Amino acid sequence: MHGRTIRTAILACLVATGCGDAPKPAAATPDVAPSDSASSGGKATVDAGPDLVGSSDASAPDGMAGEAQTDADSGVGSGGPALAPDHPDCDPLQPFACALPWPSNHYLVADVSRKTGFRLQFGPLSLPVSDIGKRPLPADYATLDGYSVGTSLLVHFPGIDVTGLASETNPAPSLAKDAKIVLLEVKGGKVTRTIPHFVEADGQENDPTKRVLFVRPLVILDPATRYVVGMRGLQDMAGKPFAPSAAFQGLRDAKTAGTPLAGRQQRFDDLFLVLEGAGWKRSDLLLAWDFVTNSDEAMHAPLLAMRSKAFVAVGPKGPELTVTSVISYTKEQNVDIAWEVTGTMRVPHFLDKVQIDDANEAIAYRFHLGPDGLPDQSGYRDATFWVRIPHSAKTGAPHGLVQYGHGLNGSGAQVRGGFNGRIANQNQLIFYAADMIGMSDADVGAIVISIFDMKLFPQLPERVHQGLVEWVLLQRAMRERFADLPEIQALGVKVNKQEMFYSGISQGGIYGAPVVALSQDVTRAHLGVPGNNYSLLLHRSVDFEDFFGFVKGQYPATVNQALLLSTIQLLWDRVDPVTYYRHLSLEPYPGTPKHEVLLASATGDFQVALLTNEIAARSGVGVALMKGYGKPVFGVDEVPFPHKGSGLVNYRFGNAWPVPGNLPPGPEFGPTCADNKGCKPEWDCKSKPSGPQEPKVCTLGDPHGKPRKLDHHSDQMVHFFRSGEIKDVCGGDGCTPQ
Repeated sequence: MHGRTIRTAILACLVATGCGDAPKPAAATPDVAPSDSASSGGKATVDAGPDLVGSSDASAPDGMAGEAQTDADSGVGSGGPALAPDHPDCDPLQPFACALPWPSNHYLVADVSRKTGFRLQFGPLSLPVSDIGKRPLPADYATLDGYSVGTSLLVHFPGIDVTGLASETNPAPSLAKDAKIVLLEVKGGKVTRTIPHFVEADGQENDPTKRVLFVRPLVILDPATRYVVGMRGLQDMAGKPFAPSAAFQGLRDAKTAGTPLAGRQQRFDDLFLVLEGAGWKRSDLLLAWDFVTNSDEAMHAPLLAMRSKAFVAVGPKGPELTVTSVISYTKEQNVDIAWEVTGTMRVPHFLDKVQIDDANEAIAYRFHLGPDGLPDQSGYRDATFWVRIPHSAKTGAPHGLVQYGHGLNGSGAQVRGGFNGRIANQNQLIFYAADMIGMSDADVGAIVISIFDMKLFPQLPERVHQGLVEWVLLQRAMRERFADLPEIQALGVKVNKQEMFYSGISQGGIYGAPVVALSQDVTRAHLGVPGNNYSLLLHRSVDFEDFFGFVKGQYPATVNQALLLSTIQLLWDRVDPVTYYRHLSLEPYPGTPKHEVLLASATGDFQVALLTNEIAARSGVGVALMKGYGKPVFGVDEVPFPHKGSGLVNYRFGNAWPVPGNLPPGPEFGPTCADNKGCKPEWDCKSKPSGPQEPKVCTLGDPHGKPRKLDHHSDQMVHFFRSGEIKDVCGGDGCTPQ
């Protein structure tokens, strides 16, 4: 994801703040928040339409006063279930862990004020607890009305045999009539499609009896939609069929009268009818349940409200800009860039500062909420921006504007990359940037401290909201104000207001989709080595290995690690591109134009999983898979060049496709070498990680940073900016190195 890796970020945090020295309480007790859900014995009903059955689960979580348990009581540290299976905060369908199966309909509580008719309400003890007694707070998730559109399904069958099930390389069995796992989309009371998927056992867990099974949808799910899951005929590696849990068998056989499950029977009877209509016998079911995805309103109302209020506050020309420095370069000093301008923009602030760690004086930022429950302006702040003006601007020719999106936990100062200067000078473009606050250098301390106390995690996506708003405000100010600044007029620099583009790499490619979907000024963008859906992405990225070192220290059980990722994704969705791709061109936001994006990936990327881009291309959101991708992509036809509109182009540098599984790829090693000799041009001569005493070998490294350095890729990007057409610059060979 470029920029600072997680390892560097964590080390910086440790040095600067001591954030890794969070004290372990002598008697650690979980954080317990009051619950406002219905009692476990009642039954909530709502007129939510035929898709939602008209009822929530009867055993909606209680406040459980007086039942808070210590970590030692719950057995989490040793990998056991968090609570007894019959605890009201848990779903007893899969007693291995409290919140299994995920996403559980057990936590959908009727709420007629919500778009879906439900509120997501976890019990105070439902979510994973750390070894120091910390867990996410249910109240933060009760603002949602369903589950993630990028959710994976999590279940547990000890020692499961995945042979013959849909896999990452062969998803076809997920759509077969005799499939053992099915995921059905239900709209208007009818099944509208069967969702393709693949399954994978958790590669983070060595013990096959403890591995979570992930069922990964191969499309982005629709918002505010019901999905029904069915499983049958699964067996362990010894060939022994699994039996249903006692709770599920009671529901399947309609023998729940007089039990805590009685209130859930109606919902399950309905989903059994859905499955029977799809050819699944009720008596064959090993496990089945349903869930509802979040509505767009629940996911994006805060950010859209912030955007609207921000533009009202700053006016039609955007925020005021103040220049703080202008640095001039001769061609001898910088062959491409003539001036670097830095300054500040006065932007509305929608957050409040919160001290999150007394011992280390660490701070974070949370929404400043107005009476309507949406973010409201709390004041103003001065945000730094950087502008790079090429020598070509000295002629007085109007130059287009390109906003640059920086890498992981980095800074807008990364716009100084030499490849940007070359593109600018050769194509009459001015590049500019700002920090993506929330995931920038300044946020590292708060991010790492959140690992030790996941109730603090909401600060990350909430501050990214501010960062996204600031980037779209900067676009407007650069178009309307920049050229009129006295310092810029003195340089004779002119701006072509008709050319407004975006180019982001890695994290900037990831967050480029939300930025552009929100933009009313930029309609074409380049997303370099991008991805989406952090809960799917993180396990597959080398950038997060050290992050997971901290997570594993706090949550030793891999089932809890998996549940934790799925939990925080619910809030991350509000800024994650997995929820924004559909709003680029398929369903633009009100008052917002359609947008086109060029995605440029690299086979074997160590940092961002190409799988996530393939899912976007398969999802019918307007992203074409361009010819020469390098392998067949299930359910997607490649589109020939040239192509008008959004598309995914893949560049190949000799790396193999990663081995399937939720682990990051690593370097590939060739024959021994010496003094940088004996390797193919695209390979390096390096020592293996085992130590310098070993003979040096040819090493094929991470291709993540390579596409942006290719002149033919830059040509493809600029052509797309100005024409909306994706042209072939690779001669039909899949963009291998030239």
